[in-house]
Amino acid sequence: MKLMSLKPKLKEYIFNSFDNDKSENPAKIIFRRFPMPDESFPVAQVKNVLDSSIVKNFDNTTKAKEMLVTHIINTLVDNITANRIDFKKFFNECVDKVEELEYSDNKISTIDEFFKYLPEEASYTIALECYLYAKETEQFTIEEKKILN
Repeated sequence: MKLMSLKPKLKEYIFNSFDNDKSENPAKIIFRRFPMPDESFPVAQVKNVLDSSIVKNFDNTTKAKEMLVTHIINTLVDNITANRIDFKKFFNECVDKVEELEYSDNKISTIDEFFKYLPEEASYTIALECYLYAKETEQFTIEEKKILN
Protein backbone atom coordinates (compact mmCIF):
# COMPACT_ATOMS: atom_id res chain seq x y z
CA MET A 1 0.00 0.00 0.00
CA LYS A 2 1.21 3.48 -0.83
CA LEU A 3 -0.43 6.55 0.74
CA MET A 4 -0.70 9.43 -1.71
CA SER A 5 -1.72 13.04 -1.05
CA LEU A 6 -4.21 14.37 -3.57
CA LYS A 7 -3.68 18.02 -2.77
CA PRO A 8 -0.69 18.71 -0.55
CA LYS A 9 -0.68 22.04 1.27
CA LEU A 10 2.15 24.35 0.33
CA LYS A 11 4.36 25.79 3.08
CA GLU A 12 4.50 29.09 1.17
CA TYR A 13 1.04 30.65 1.43
CA ILE A 14 -0.11 33.70 -0.52
CA PHE A 15 -3.07 35.07 1.39
CA ASN A 16 -6.12 36.55 -0.36
CA SER A 17 -6.99 39.24 2.20
CA PHE A 18 -6.80 42.85 1.00
CA ASP A 19 -6.35 41.58 -2.60
CA ASN A 20 -2.82 40.46 -1.77
CA ASP A 21 -3.13 37.54 -4.20
CA LYS A 22 -3.76 40.00 -7.06
CA SER A 23 -0.56 41.95 -6.40
CA GLU A 24 2.43 41.73 -8.75
CA ASN A 25 4.62 40.89 -5.76
CA PRO A 26 2.27 39.32 -3.18
CA ALA A 27 3.17 38.91 0.46
CA LYS A 28 3.65 35.35 1.66
CA ILE A 29 3.36 33.55 4.97
CA ILE A 30 5.97 30.80 5.19
CA PHE A 31 4.87 27.94 7.41
CA ARG A 32 7.35 25.97 9.47
CA ARG A 33 4.71 23.31 10.09
CA PHE A 34 0.96 22.83 9.97
CA PRO A 35 -1.01 22.27 13.18
CA MET A 36 -2.21 18.81 14.09
CA PRO A 37 -5.99 18.33 13.79
CA ASP A 38 -6.45 18.55 17.57
CA GLU A 39 -4.36 21.73 18.01
CA SER A 40 -6.52 24.82 18.49
CA PHE A 41 -4.23 27.45 20.14
CA PRO A 42 -6.73 28.71 22.72
CA VAL A 43 -6.23 32.08 24.41
CA ALA A 44 -6.50 30.31 27.77
CA GLN A 45 -7.34 26.91 29.16
CA VAL A 46 -10.98 26.23 29.97
CA LYS A 47 -11.58 26.31 33.73
CA ASN A 48 -13.83 24.14 35.83
CA VAL A 49 -15.85 25.90 38.55
CA LEU A 50 -15.75 22.84 40.80
CA ASP A 51 -11.92 22.73 40.85
CA SER A 52 -11.60 26.02 42.72
CA SER A 53 -10.76 26.50 46.38
CA ILE A 54 -13.93 28.63 46.71
CA VAL A 55 -16.11 25.59 46.00
CA LYS A 56 -13.98 23.22 48.06
CA ASN A 57 -14.08 25.53 51.11
CA PHE A 58 -17.70 26.63 50.70
CA ASP A 59 -19.31 27.11 54.14
CA ASN A 60 -22.79 28.42 53.14
CA THR A 61 -22.22 31.89 54.64
CA THR A 62 -23.41 35.03 52.85
CA LYS A 63 -19.83 35.99 52.01
CA ALA A 64 -19.13 32.49 50.64
CA LYS A 65 -22.28 32.66 48.48
CA GLU A 66 -21.24 36.07 47.08
CA MET A 67 -17.74 34.77 46.36
CA LEU A 68 -19.20 31.70 44.63
CA VAL A 69 -21.48 33.78 42.38
CA THR A 70 -18.56 36.08 41.47
CA HIS A 71 -16.36 33.04 40.81
CA ILE A 72 -18.99 31.41 38.56
CA ILE A 73 -19.42 34.62 36.53
CA ASN A 74 -15.64 35.13 36.20
CA THR A 75 -15.13 31.50 35.17
CA LEU A 76 -17.89 31.81 32.57
CA VAL A 77 -16.27 34.92 31.09
CA ASP A 78 -12.82 33.27 31.15
CA ASN A 79 -14.16 30.17 29.39
CA ILE A 80 -15.80 32.24 26.67
CA THR A 81 -12.44 33.97 26.12
CA ALA A 82 -10.57 30.65 26.26
CA ASN A 83 -12.38 29.43 23.16
CA ARG A 84 -10.90 32.24 21.07
CA ILE A 85 -7.83 31.51 18.97
CA ASP A 86 -4.52 32.98 20.10
CA PHE A 87 -3.18 33.96 16.67
CA LYS A 88 0.18 35.10 18.02
CA LYS A 89 0.63 31.68 19.66
CA PHE A 90 -0.42 29.99 16.39
CA PHE A 91 2.07 32.07 14.38
CA ASN A 92 4.88 31.43 16.87
CA GLU A 93 4.23 27.69 16.73
CA CYS A 94 3.61 27.23 13.01
CA VAL A 95 4.92 30.17 10.97
CA ASP A 96 8.58 30.55 10.09
CA LYS A 97 8.55 34.04 8.54
CA VAL A 98 6.70 36.60 6.47
CA GLU A 99 7.94 37.69 3.04
CA GLU A 100 7.26 40.76 0.92
CA LEU A 101 4.93 42.46 3.40
CA GLU A 102 5.17 46.16 4.24
CA TYR A 103 2.96 48.51 6.15
CA SER A 104 3.51 52.24 6.67
CA ASP A 105 7.19 52.10 5.62
CA ASN A 106 7.85 49.12 7.90
CA LYS A 107 9.16 45.95 6.28
CA ILE A 108 7.54 43.01 8.04
CA SER A 109 9.43 39.74 8.02
CA THR A 110 9.14 38.36 11.56
CA ILE A 111 6.16 37.29 13.60
CA ASP A 112 6.81 40.04 16.16
CA GLU A 113 6.85 42.67 13.39
CA PHE A 114 3.63 41.22 11.94
CA PHE A 115 1.75 41.82 15.18
CA LYS A 116 3.61 45.02 16.07
CA TYR A 117 3.28 47.03 12.84
CA LEU A 118 0.05 45.86 11.25
CA PRO A 119 -3.18 47.35 12.55
CA GLU A 120 -4.97 44.86 14.80
CA GLU A 121 -7.84 44.33 12.36
CA ALA A 122 -5.42 43.61 9.48
CA SER A 123 -3.28 41.19 11.47
CA TYR A 124 -6.44 39.43 12.71
CA THR A 125 -7.88 39.11 9.18
CA ILE A 126 -4.65 37.74 7.69
CA ALA A 127 -3.94 35.47 10.67
CA LEU A 128 -7.48 34.03 10.57
CA GLU A 129 -7.13 33.26 6.86
CA CYS A 130 -3.75 31.60 7.48
CA TYR A 131 -5.18 29.61 10.39
CA LEU A 132 -8.09 28.33 8.29
CA TYR A 133 -5.67 27.38 5.49
CA ALA A 134 -3.33 25.61 7.92
CA LYS A 135 -6.24 23.67 9.47
CA GLU A 136 -7.55 22.43 6.11
CA THR A 137 -7.20 18.68 5.94
CA GLU A 138 -5.24 17.14 3.15
CA GLN A 139 -6.98 14.44 1.17
CA PHE A 140 -5.27 11.13 0.82
CA THR A 141 -5.77 8.09 -1.34
CA ILE A 142 -4.26 4.63 -1.24
CA GLU A 143 -2.49 3.21 -4.24
CA GLU A 144 -1.65 -0.45 -4.44
CA LYS A 145 2.03 -1.20 -4.74
CA LYS A 146 2.96 -2.87 -7.93
CA ILE A 147 4.73 -6.12 -7.26
CA LEU A 148 7.48 -6.86 -9.72
CA ASN A 149 8.31 -10.52 -10.22
